[in-house]
Amino acid sequence: MSEKIIQGCWLLDEIGVTGFQKEEQSSFIGGKPSLPQETDIPLCKLCGAEQTFYLQIAFPDKHVWTGLTLAVFSCTTCVDENHLIPEMLNSSLNGADIPLHFLNEYQKNFRLLVFETSRGKLRRDYSEKILYKPLYLRPLGNPSVVGNKVGGIPNWLLDDEAPRTYAIEHEMFFLLQLSSDTKFDILDSAPSQVELGLRGYPESSPNRYYQLFNGNEIYMFGVLGTEKPLVYVLTQI
Repeated sequence: MSEKIIQGCWLLDEIGVTGFQKEEQSSFIGGKPSLPQETDIPLCKLCGAEQTFYLQIAFPDKHVWTGLTLAVFSCTTCVDENHLIPEMLNSSLNGADIPLHFLNEYQKNFRLLVFETSRGKLRRDYSEKILYKPLYLRPLGNPSVVGNKVGGIPNWLLDDEAPRTYAIEHEMFFLLQLSSDTKFDILDSAPSQVELGLRGYPESSPNRYYQLFNGNEIYMFGVLGTEKPLVYVLTQI
Protein backbone atom coordinates (compact mmCIF):
# COMPACT_ATOMS: atom_id res chain seq x y z
CA MET A 1 0.00 0.00 0.00
CA SER A 2 1.31 3.41 -0.89
CA GLU A 3 2.65 5.43 2.02
CA LYS A 4 1.19 8.52 0.29
CA ILE A 5 -2.34 7.54 1.27
CA ILE A 6 -2.33 7.72 5.05
CA GLN A 7 -5.36 9.78 5.90
CA GLY A 8 -7.32 10.73 9.00
CA CYS A 9 -8.63 8.15 11.45
CA TRP A 10 -12.13 7.85 12.90
CA LEU A 11 -13.30 5.41 15.56
CA LEU A 12 -16.74 3.88 15.03
CA ASP A 13 -18.65 4.60 18.24
CA GLU A 14 -22.09 3.10 18.85
CA ILE A 15 -24.36 5.91 20.01
CA GLY A 16 -26.75 3.45 21.61
CA VAL A 17 -29.91 1.54 20.85
CA THR A 18 -32.89 3.56 19.66
CA GLY A 19 -36.40 2.34 19.04
CA PHE A 20 -36.84 4.48 15.93
CA GLN A 21 -34.54 4.66 12.93
CA LYS A 22 -34.04 8.22 11.76
CA GLU A 23 -34.03 8.89 8.04
CA GLU A 24 -31.20 11.40 8.36
CA GLN A 25 -28.81 9.02 10.16
CA SER A 26 -26.21 8.04 7.53
CA SER A 27 -23.91 5.71 9.51
CA PHE A 28 -25.41 2.85 11.49
CA ILE A 29 -25.53 -0.84 12.31
CA GLY A 30 -28.59 -2.92 11.43
CA GLY A 31 -32.11 -1.68 10.93
CA LYS A 32 -33.05 -0.91 7.34
CA PRO A 33 -30.40 0.07 4.79
CA SER A 34 -30.46 3.46 3.11
CA LEU A 35 -29.78 2.80 -0.57
CA PRO A 36 -30.37 4.46 -3.94
CA GLN A 37 -33.92 3.68 -5.06
CA GLU A 38 -32.81 1.68 -8.10
CA THR A 39 -30.54 -0.61 -6.04
CA ASP A 40 -31.97 -4.02 -5.24
CA ILE A 41 -31.36 -5.77 -1.94
CA PRO A 42 -28.54 -8.23 -2.80
CA LEU A 43 -29.31 -11.93 -3.18
CA CYS A 44 -26.92 -14.71 -2.20
CA LYS A 45 -25.37 -16.37 -5.26
CA LEU A 46 -25.03 -19.63 -3.32
CA CYS A 47 -28.61 -20.12 -2.06
CA GLY A 48 -30.65 -17.32 -3.67
CA ALA A 49 -31.84 -15.86 -0.35
CA GLU A 50 -31.95 -12.15 0.39
CA GLN A 51 -28.73 -11.13 2.08
CA THR A 52 -28.73 -9.62 5.57
CA PHE A 53 -27.89 -5.95 5.98
CA TYR A 54 -25.12 -5.50 8.57
CA LEU A 55 -24.05 -1.87 8.57
CA GLN A 56 -23.31 1.18 6.49
CA ILE A 57 -20.80 3.99 6.85
CA ALA A 58 -20.95 7.44 5.27
CA PHE A 59 -17.35 8.54 4.86
CA PRO A 60 -16.63 11.87 6.60
CA ASP A 61 -15.11 15.12 5.40
CA LYS A 62 -11.37 14.86 4.63
CA HIS A 63 -11.71 11.17 3.82
CA VAL A 64 -10.62 9.98 0.36
CA TRP A 65 -14.21 8.87 -0.30
CA THR A 66 -15.97 11.89 1.19
CA GLY A 67 -19.56 11.97 -0.09
CA LEU A 68 -19.74 8.21 -0.54
CA THR A 69 -21.32 5.50 1.62
CA LEU A 70 -20.41 1.83 2.00
CA ALA A 71 -23.21 -0.65 2.82
CA VAL A 72 -22.30 -4.20 3.87
CA PHE A 73 -24.52 -7.23 3.24
CA SER A 74 -23.86 -10.92 3.86
CA CYS A 75 -25.97 -14.09 3.75
CA THR A 76 -27.04 -15.55 7.11
CA THR A 77 -29.36 -18.16 5.57
CA CYS A 78 -26.74 -20.58 4.23
CA VAL A 79 -23.17 -21.60 4.96
CA ASP A 80 -20.49 -23.11 2.75
CA GLU A 81 -17.08 -24.20 4.04
CA ASN A 82 -15.49 -22.76 0.89
CA HIS A 83 -17.08 -19.35 1.45
CA LEU A 84 -16.79 -18.69 5.18
CA ILE A 85 -14.55 -15.74 4.36
CA PRO A 86 -14.11 -13.77 1.12
CA GLU A 87 -12.16 -15.52 -1.62
CA MET A 88 -8.40 -14.92 -1.38
CA LEU A 89 -5.97 -14.18 -4.18
CA ASN A 90 -3.86 -16.99 -5.60
CA SER A 91 -0.67 -15.06 -4.94
CA SER A 92 1.25 -13.35 -2.19
CA LEU A 93 -1.18 -10.94 -0.52
CA ASN A 94 1.27 -8.28 0.57
CA GLY A 95 1.77 -5.75 -2.22
CA ALA A 96 -0.51 -7.73 -4.53
CA ASP A 97 -2.00 -6.49 -7.76
CA ILE A 98 -5.67 -7.50 -7.74
CA PRO A 99 -6.77 -8.80 -11.17
CA LEU A 100 -9.37 -6.97 -13.23
CA HIS A 101 -12.95 -8.10 -12.44
CA PHE A 102 -11.90 -9.97 -9.26
CA LEU A 103 -13.59 -7.45 -6.95
CA ASN A 104 -16.94 -8.00 -8.64
CA GLU A 105 -16.69 -11.76 -9.08
CA TYR A 106 -15.60 -12.64 -5.52
CA GLN A 107 -18.80 -11.26 -3.98
CA LYS A 108 -20.86 -14.46 -3.95
CA ASN A 109 -22.51 -14.62 -0.51
CA PHE A 110 -21.79 -11.00 0.44
CA ARG A 111 -22.05 -7.57 -1.20
CA LEU A 112 -20.20 -4.33 -0.61
CA LEU A 113 -22.22 -1.48 -2.12
CA VAL A 114 -20.66 1.97 -2.55
CA PHE A 115 -22.83 4.89 -3.64
CA GLU A 116 -23.31 8.63 -3.26
CA THR A 117 -24.53 9.31 0.26
CA SER A 118 -27.03 11.92 -0.94
CA ARG A 119 -28.84 9.28 -3.03
CA GLY A 120 -29.58 6.95 -0.14
CA LYS A 121 -33.24 6.38 0.78
CA LEU A 122 -34.46 4.26 3.68
CA ARG A 123 -35.56 0.91 2.28
CA ARG A 124 -38.80 0.19 4.06
CA ASP A 125 -39.30 -2.94 1.93
CA TYR A 126 -36.45 -4.65 3.80
CA SER A 127 -37.29 -6.71 6.91
CA GLU A 128 -34.55 -5.89 9.37
CA LYS A 129 -32.82 -8.62 11.34
CA ILE A 130 -29.97 -6.84 13.09
CA LEU A 131 -30.74 -4.41 15.90
CA TYR A 132 -30.46 -0.79 14.77
CA LYS A 133 -27.64 1.21 16.40
CA PRO A 134 -26.52 4.64 15.13
CA LEU A 135 -22.79 5.13 14.63
CA TYR A 136 -20.69 8.22 15.31
CA LEU A 137 -17.36 8.57 13.52
CA ARG A 138 -15.10 10.07 16.19
CA PRO A 139 -11.99 11.72 14.72
CA LEU A 140 -8.67 10.81 16.32
CA GLY A 141 -5.11 11.95 15.84
CA ASN A 142 -3.64 8.48 16.26
CA PRO A 143 -3.80 6.45 13.01
CA SER A 144 -2.72 3.28 14.85
CA VAL A 145 -5.61 3.23 17.34
CA VAL A 146 -7.01 -0.26 17.94
CA GLY A 147 -10.72 -0.89 17.42
CA ASN A 148 -13.45 -0.54 14.82
CA LYS A 149 -12.22 2.34 12.70
CA VAL A 150 -12.28 4.14 9.38
CA GLY A 151 -8.96 5.28 7.92
CA GLY A 152 -5.67 5.41 9.75
CA ILE A 153 -3.45 2.37 9.30
CA PRO A 154 -4.39 -1.31 9.75
CA ASN A 155 -3.55 -3.18 12.93
CA TRP A 156 -2.55 -6.55 11.53
CA LEU A 157 -3.07 -9.64 13.66
CA LEU A 158 -0.63 -11.54 11.44
CA ASP A 159 1.56 -10.37 8.57
CA ASP A 160 0.91 -7.22 6.56
CA GLU A 161 -1.39 -8.29 3.70
CA ALA A 162 -2.19 -4.90 2.20
CA PRO A 163 -2.62 -4.94 -1.59
CA ARG A 164 -0.87 -2.37 -3.77
CA THR A 165 -2.92 -1.95 -6.94
CA TYR A 166 -6.03 -3.04 -8.82
CA ALA A 167 -5.67 -4.00 -12.49
CA ILE A 168 -2.05 -2.72 -12.28
CA GLU A 169 -2.83 0.98 -12.71
CA HIS A 170 -5.22 1.80 -9.86
CA GLU A 171 -3.77 2.51 -6.43
CA MET A 172 -5.43 1.14 -3.30
CA PHE A 173 -5.85 2.62 0.17
CA PHE A 174 -6.86 1.35 3.61
CA LEU A 175 -10.58 1.88 4.11
CA LEU A 176 -11.59 0.43 7.48
CA GLN A 177 -11.13 -2.32 10.05
CA LEU A 178 -13.68 -4.27 12.12
CA SER A 179 -12.46 -6.18 15.18
CA SER A 180 -12.90 -9.93 15.52
CA ASP A 181 -14.95 -9.49 18.69
CA THR A 182 -17.63 -7.48 16.84
CA LYS A 183 -21.07 -9.02 17.37
CA PHE A 184 -24.25 -7.81 15.69
CA ASP A 185 -27.21 -8.16 18.07
CA ILE A 186 -30.38 -9.35 16.37
CA LEU A 187 -34.09 -8.74 16.85
CA ASP A 188 -36.21 -11.30 18.72
CA SER A 189 -38.00 -12.04 15.46
CA ALA A 190 -34.83 -12.66 13.46
CA PRO A 191 -33.85 -16.24 12.58
CA SER A 192 -30.58 -17.56 13.93
CA GLN A 193 -27.54 -17.38 11.69
CA VAL A 194 -26.76 -20.64 9.90
CA GLU A 195 -23.22 -21.81 10.67
CA LEU A 196 -21.11 -24.94 10.35
CA GLY A 197 -21.60 -27.24 13.32
CA LEU A 198 -18.91 -29.34 14.99
CA ARG A 199 -19.57 -32.16 12.53
CA GLY A 200 -19.24 -29.85 9.55
CA TYR A 201 -22.96 -29.66 8.73
CA PRO A 202 -25.06 -26.47 8.55
CA GLU A 203 -27.03 -25.74 11.72
CA SER A 204 -28.70 -22.78 13.43
CA SER A 205 -26.45 -20.86 15.79
CA PRO A 206 -27.54 -20.85 19.47
CA ASN A 207 -26.36 -17.22 19.71
CA ARG A 208 -28.73 -14.27 19.40
CA TYR A 209 -26.24 -12.28 17.39
CA TYR A 210 -24.73 -12.49 13.92
CA GLN A 211 -21.07 -12.42 12.99
CA LEU A 212 -19.54 -11.20 9.76
CA PHE A 213 -17.07 -13.39 7.85
CA ASN A 214 -16.96 -16.08 10.52
CA GLY A 215 -16.09 -13.57 13.25
CA ASN A 216 -12.60 -12.88 11.89
CA GLU A 217 -10.71 -9.59 11.99
CA ILE A 218 -11.84 -7.69 8.88
CA TYR A 219 -9.78 -5.33 6.73
CA MET A 220 -11.19 -3.40 3.77
CA PHE A 221 -9.31 -1.48 1.08
CA GLY A 222 -10.67 0.91 -1.53
CA VAL A 223 -9.63 1.45 -5.13
CA LEU A 224 -8.73 4.87 -6.50
CA GLY A 225 -9.29 6.11 -10.01
CA THR A 226 -11.99 3.71 -11.20
CA GLU A 227 -15.34 4.78 -12.61
CA LYS A 228 -17.14 2.76 -9.94
CA PRO A 229 -15.75 2.60 -6.35
CA LEU A 230 -14.57 -0.93 -5.56
CA VAL A 231 -13.73 -2.62 -2.25
CA TYR A 232 -11.32 -5.44 -1.43
CA VAL A 233 -11.89 -7.25 1.86
CA LEU A 234 -9.70 -9.79 3.62
CA THR A 235 -9.70 -11.35 7.06
CA GLN A 236 -7.24 -12.63 9.66
CA ILE A 237 -7.62 -14.74 12.77
